[in-house]
Amino acid sequence: MQGPELAEPLRHPGPADGPRLMLAGSRIEERVVTLAAGIPLEIAIAEALNGADSAWIRFADGHGDLRFVLPDRATDGLHGAWYSTPRDSADTPLYRAGIVWGWREGRVFGHCHGLWGGTMGHLLLDASQLTRPVRARAMLFPDARFTASEDAETAFTLFKPEGHVNDRADAALLRLAPHIDLCDGITDAVRKLGWARAQVEGIGSLNTACFADGSILDSHASEFLISDGVATGFRADIAIDIVGIGGIRAAGLLRPGANPICVTAEIILLRRA
Repeated sequence: MQGPELAEPLRHPGPADGPRLMLAGSRIEERVVTLAAGIPLEIAIAEALNGADSAWIRFADGHGDLRFVLPDRATDGLHGAWYSTPRDSADTPLYRAGIVWGWREGRVFGHCHGLWGGTMGHLLLDASQLTRPVRARAMLFPDARFTASEDAETAFTLFKPEGHVNDRADAALLRLAPHIDLCDGITDAVRKLGWARAQVEGIGSLNTACFADGSILDSHASEFLISDGVATGFRADIAIDIVGIGGIRAAGLLRPGANPICVTAEIILLRRA
Protein backbone atom coordinates (compact mmCIF):
# COMPACT_ATOMS: atom_id res chain seq x y z
CA MET A 1 0.00 0.00 0.00
CA GLN A 2 1.12 3.50 -0.77
CA GLY A 3 0.45 6.95 0.63
CA PRO A 4 -2.26 9.46 -0.25
CA GLU A 5 -0.62 10.78 -3.44
CA LEU A 6 -2.30 9.05 -6.37
CA ALA A 7 -0.63 8.07 -9.62
CA GLU A 8 -1.07 10.59 -12.41
CA PRO A 9 -4.05 10.14 -14.74
CA LEU A 10 -3.16 7.89 -17.64
CA ARG A 11 -2.73 9.35 -21.10
CA HIS A 12 -3.18 7.14 -24.14
CA PRO A 13 -1.95 8.07 -27.62
CA GLY A 14 -5.30 8.08 -29.42
CA PRO A 15 -8.58 9.93 -28.91
CA ALA A 16 -11.17 8.45 -26.56
CA ASP A 17 -13.80 8.36 -29.29
CA GLY A 18 -14.60 4.64 -29.43
CA PRO A 19 -17.42 2.93 -27.53
CA ARG A 20 -16.80 3.06 -23.78
CA LEU A 21 -18.94 0.00 -23.08
CA MET A 22 -19.27 -2.98 -25.43
CA LEU A 23 -21.67 -5.87 -24.74
CA ALA A 24 -22.51 -9.19 -26.39
CA GLY A 25 -24.93 -11.74 -24.95
CA SER A 26 -24.84 -15.52 -25.09
CA ARG A 27 -26.15 -18.77 -23.76
CA ILE A 28 -23.75 -20.69 -21.49
CA GLU A 29 -22.35 -24.18 -21.80
CA GLU A 30 -20.55 -25.16 -18.59
CA ARG A 31 -17.84 -27.78 -18.51
CA VAL A 32 -15.33 -29.16 -16.04
CA VAL A 33 -12.16 -29.96 -17.96
CA THR A 34 -8.68 -31.26 -17.19
CA LEU A 35 -5.72 -29.14 -18.28
CA ALA A 36 -2.78 -31.37 -19.16
CA ALA A 37 0.71 -30.98 -17.72
CA GLY A 38 3.97 -30.82 -19.62
CA ILE A 39 2.76 -28.81 -22.62
CA PRO A 40 2.23 -25.05 -23.06
CA LEU A 41 -0.88 -23.97 -21.17
CA GLU A 42 -2.25 -22.41 -24.34
CA ILE A 43 -2.22 -25.83 -26.03
CA ALA A 44 -3.57 -27.58 -22.92
CA ILE A 45 -6.55 -25.22 -22.84
CA ALA A 46 -7.23 -25.53 -26.58
CA GLU A 47 -7.20 -29.32 -26.32
CA ALA A 48 -9.44 -29.34 -23.25
CA LEU A 49 -11.98 -27.04 -24.91
CA ASN A 50 -12.01 -29.22 -28.04
CA GLY A 51 -12.14 -26.39 -30.57
CA ALA A 52 -14.28 -23.86 -28.70
CA ASP A 53 -13.18 -20.30 -29.38
CA SER A 54 -15.13 -18.42 -26.71
CA ALA A 55 -14.85 -19.17 -23.01
CA TRP A 56 -14.09 -17.98 -19.49
CA ILE A 57 -11.88 -20.44 -17.62
CA ARG A 58 -10.97 -20.50 -13.94
CA PHE A 59 -8.84 -22.91 -11.96
CA ALA A 60 -7.15 -23.09 -8.57
CA ASP A 61 -4.50 -25.14 -6.81
CA GLY A 62 -2.28 -25.70 -9.83
CA HIS A 63 1.48 -26.06 -10.03
CA GLY A 64 3.72 -25.09 -12.92
CA ASP A 65 6.77 -23.67 -14.62
CA LEU A 66 5.57 -20.14 -15.26
CA ARG A 67 6.57 -17.17 -17.38
CA PHE A 68 4.81 -13.90 -16.66
CA VAL A 69 4.98 -10.12 -16.83
CA LEU A 70 4.03 -7.35 -14.41
CA PRO A 71 2.55 -3.97 -15.30
CA ASP A 72 5.10 -1.24 -15.96
CA ARG A 73 5.56 2.21 -17.40
CA ALA A 74 5.94 2.53 -21.16
CA THR A 75 9.27 3.77 -22.48
CA ASP A 76 8.44 3.84 -26.21
CA GLY A 77 6.88 7.31 -26.23
CA LEU A 78 3.62 5.85 -27.52
CA HIS A 79 1.76 3.64 -25.05
CA GLY A 80 0.31 4.90 -21.80
CA ALA A 81 1.45 1.75 -19.97
CA TRP A 82 3.42 -1.38 -20.75
CA TYR A 83 4.83 -4.59 -19.24
CA SER A 84 7.96 -5.58 -17.36
CA THR A 85 10.49 -7.88 -18.96
CA PRO A 86 9.30 -11.50 -18.71
CA ARG A 87 10.05 -13.33 -15.47
CA ASP A 88 10.28 -17.06 -14.83
CA SER A 89 9.21 -19.06 -11.80
CA ALA A 90 9.93 -22.80 -11.79
CA ASP A 91 7.83 -25.44 -10.06
CA THR A 92 5.55 -22.80 -8.55
CA PRO A 93 2.17 -23.13 -6.81
CA LEU A 94 -0.46 -21.43 -8.95
CA TYR A 95 -3.18 -20.45 -6.50
CA ARG A 96 -5.81 -19.04 -8.82
CA ALA A 97 -6.12 -17.99 -12.45
CA GLY A 98 -8.76 -16.53 -14.74
CA ILE A 99 -8.53 -16.77 -18.53
CA VAL A 100 -10.52 -14.95 -21.20
CA TRP A 101 -10.45 -17.25 -24.23
CA GLY A 102 -11.13 -15.75 -27.63
CA TRP A 103 -9.78 -15.17 -31.12
CA ARG A 104 -6.67 -13.28 -32.20
CA GLU A 105 -4.82 -13.16 -35.51
CA GLY A 106 -6.67 -16.13 -36.94
CA ARG A 107 -6.37 -18.49 -33.98
CA VAL A 108 -7.56 -19.06 -30.43
CA PHE A 109 -5.81 -17.01 -27.77
CA GLY A 110 -6.03 -16.65 -24.00
CA HIS A 111 -5.56 -13.59 -21.79
CA CYS A 112 -4.72 -14.74 -18.26
CA HIS A 113 -4.30 -13.03 -14.88
CA GLY A 114 -3.55 -15.04 -11.77
CA LEU A 115 -1.82 -15.44 -8.43
CA TRP A 116 1.20 -17.68 -7.92
CA GLY A 117 4.17 -18.02 -5.61
CA GLY A 118 4.61 -14.68 -3.87
CA THR A 119 3.19 -12.54 -6.65
CA MET A 120 0.51 -12.18 -9.34
CA GLY A 121 0.35 -10.76 -12.84
CA HIS A 122 -0.19 -11.54 -16.50
CA LEU A 123 0.64 -15.18 -17.26
CA LEU A 124 2.11 -15.94 -20.70
CA LEU A 125 0.17 -19.05 -21.66
CA ASP A 126 2.35 -19.97 -24.63
CA ALA A 127 5.48 -20.04 -22.44
CA SER A 128 4.07 -21.57 -19.23
CA GLN A 129 3.16 -25.15 -18.45
CA LEU A 130 1.62 -27.08 -15.60
CA THR A 131 3.77 -29.64 -13.85
CA ARG A 132 0.74 -31.66 -12.86
CA PRO A 133 -2.77 -31.79 -14.41
CA VAL A 134 -5.43 -29.53 -12.93
CA ARG A 135 -9.22 -29.46 -13.11
CA ALA A 136 -10.69 -26.22 -14.45
CA ARG A 137 -14.17 -24.74 -14.70
CA ALA A 138 -14.98 -23.50 -18.20
CA MET A 139 -17.96 -21.47 -19.35
CA LEU A 140 -18.36 -21.61 -23.13
CA PHE A 141 -20.28 -18.93 -25.01
CA PRO A 142 -21.76 -20.26 -28.27
CA ASP A 143 -23.38 -16.94 -29.31
CA ALA A 144 -20.58 -14.44 -28.64
CA ARG A 145 -16.83 -14.20 -28.33
CA PHE A 146 -14.00 -11.83 -27.53
CA THR A 147 -12.03 -11.04 -30.70
CA ALA A 148 -8.78 -9.10 -30.59
CA SER A 149 -8.37 -6.04 -32.79
CA GLU A 150 -6.13 -3.00 -32.96
CA ASP A 151 -7.34 -0.28 -30.63
CA ALA A 152 -6.54 3.24 -31.84
CA GLU A 153 -7.00 4.83 -28.43
CA THR A 154 -4.45 2.70 -26.56
CA ALA A 155 -2.28 1.40 -29.45
CA PHE A 156 -2.75 -2.13 -28.05
CA THR A 157 -4.37 -5.15 -29.68
CA LEU A 158 -7.31 -5.78 -27.35
CA PHE A 159 -10.16 -8.22 -26.89
CA LYS A 160 -13.58 -6.77 -27.68
CA PRO A 161 -16.90 -8.65 -27.64
CA GLU A 162 -18.64 -9.69 -30.83
CA GLY A 163 -22.29 -10.68 -30.88
CA HIS A 164 -25.69 -9.29 -29.96
CA VAL A 165 -27.73 -8.84 -26.81
CA ASN A 166 -31.11 -10.59 -26.59
CA ASP A 167 -33.61 -11.59 -23.92
CA ARG A 168 -32.45 -15.24 -23.93
CA ALA A 169 -28.88 -14.48 -22.93
CA ASP A 170 -27.67 -16.10 -19.72
CA ALA A 171 -24.30 -14.35 -19.92
CA ALA A 172 -22.80 -11.21 -21.39
CA LEU A 173 -19.26 -10.40 -22.48
CA LEU A 174 -18.39 -6.84 -21.50
CA ARG A 175 -15.46 -4.63 -22.45
CA LEU A 176 -14.88 -1.35 -20.61
CA ALA A 177 -12.64 1.32 -22.13
CA PRO A 178 -9.98 3.45 -20.41
CA HIS A 179 -11.01 5.99 -17.75
CA ILE A 180 -14.43 4.39 -17.17
CA ASP A 181 -14.92 3.52 -13.50
CA LEU A 182 -15.04 -0.26 -13.15
CA CYS A 183 -18.05 -0.41 -10.81
CA ASP A 184 -20.00 2.27 -12.70
CA GLY A 185 -19.36 0.54 -16.03
CA ILE A 186 -20.60 -2.77 -14.68
CA THR A 187 -23.81 -1.26 -13.25
CA ASP A 188 -24.43 0.51 -16.57
CA ALA A 189 -24.05 -2.81 -18.38
CA VAL A 190 -26.45 -4.66 -16.06
CA ARG A 191 -28.97 -1.85 -16.50
CA LYS A 192 -28.65 -2.03 -20.31
CA LEU A 193 -29.20 -5.78 -20.17
CA GLY A 194 -32.35 -5.30 -18.08
CA TRP A 195 -31.24 -7.93 -15.57
CA ALA A 196 -32.20 -7.88 -11.91
CA ARG A 197 -28.75 -9.07 -10.82
CA ALA A 198 -25.49 -10.40 -12.22
CA GLN A 199 -22.54 -12.38 -10.93
CA VAL A 200 -19.36 -10.64 -12.09
CA GLU A 201 -16.09 -12.27 -13.11
CA GLY A 202 -13.15 -11.17 -15.24
CA ILE A 203 -9.82 -9.41 -15.52
CA GLY A 204 -8.42 -6.02 -16.44
CA SER A 205 -6.26 -3.09 -15.39
CA LEU A 206 -6.75 0.02 -13.26
CA ASN A 207 -5.02 3.39 -13.00
CA THR A 208 -4.80 3.22 -9.17
CA ALA A 209 -7.14 1.10 -7.03
CA CYS A 210 -9.19 2.60 -4.19
CA PHE A 211 -10.79 0.21 -1.73
CA ALA A 212 -13.91 0.47 0.40
CA ASP A 213 -11.83 0.38 3.60
CA GLY A 214 -9.97 3.54 2.53
CA SER A 215 -6.74 1.84 1.45
CA ILE A 216 -5.15 2.59 -1.92
CA LEU A 217 -2.87 0.76 -4.31
CA ASP A 218 -1.16 3.72 -5.97
CA SER A 219 0.13 2.56 -9.33
CA HIS A 220 0.13 4.14 -12.76
CA ALA A 221 -0.81 0.75 -14.20
CA SER A 222 -1.95 -2.55 -12.72
CA GLU A 223 -3.40 -5.98 -13.44
CA PHE A 224 -6.43 -7.32 -11.56
CA LEU A 225 -8.44 -10.51 -11.22
CA ILE A 226 -11.95 -10.32 -9.78
CA SER A 227 -12.22 -12.58 -6.74
CA ASP A 228 -15.91 -11.95 -6.03
CA GLY A 229 -18.49 -9.74 -7.68
CA VAL A 230 -22.20 -9.07 -7.78
CA ALA A 231 -24.05 -6.20 -9.42
CA THR A 232 -27.46 -4.74 -10.10
CA GLY A 233 -28.29 -1.80 -12.32
CA PHE A 234 -27.67 0.49 -9.36
CA ARG A 235 -24.75 -0.96 -7.41
CA ALA A 236 -21.71 -3.18 -7.96
CA ASP A 237 -19.80 -4.89 -5.15
CA ILE A 238 -16.53 -5.95 -6.73
CA ALA A 239 -13.62 -7.52 -4.84
CA ILE A 240 -10.28 -7.95 -6.60
CA ASP A 241 -6.71 -9.08 -6.28
CA ILE A 242 -4.36 -6.60 -7.95
CA VAL A 243 -0.68 -6.03 -8.66
CA GLY A 244 0.97 -2.74 -9.59
CA ILE A 245 4.29 -1.55 -10.93
CA GLY A 246 7.21 -3.13 -9.10
CA GLY A 247 5.03 -5.97 -7.80
CA ILE A 248 3.12 -4.01 -5.13
CA ARG A 249 -0.09 -5.88 -4.27
CA ALA A 250 -3.45 -5.38 -2.66
CA ALA A 251 -6.80 -7.12 -2.37
CA GLY A 252 -10.29 -6.20 -1.23
CA LEU A 253 -13.65 -4.66 -2.04
CA LEU A 254 -13.46 -1.66 -4.37
CA ARG A 255 -14.92 1.76 -3.61
CA PRO A 256 -17.48 2.57 -6.33
CA GLY A 257 -16.72 5.61 -8.47
CA ALA A 258 -12.98 5.66 -7.69
CA ASN A 259 -11.35 3.06 -9.94
CA PRO A 260 -10.73 4.16 -13.55
CA ILE A 261 -9.80 1.55 -16.13
CA CYS A 262 -6.16 1.74 -17.22
CA VAL A 263 -6.12 -0.02 -20.62
CA THR A 264 -9.11 -2.37 -20.64
CA ALA A 265 -11.42 -4.58 -18.60
CA GLU A 266 -12.74 -7.89 -19.94
CA ILE A 267 -15.73 -8.82 -17.83
CA ILE A 268 -18.10 -11.80 -17.78
CA LEU A 269 -21.62 -11.08 -16.49
CA LEU A 270 -23.72 -14.09 -15.49
CA ARG A 271 -27.48 -13.60 -15.17
CA ARG A 272 -28.87 -14.22 -11.69
CA ALA A 273 -32.40 -13.96 -10.29
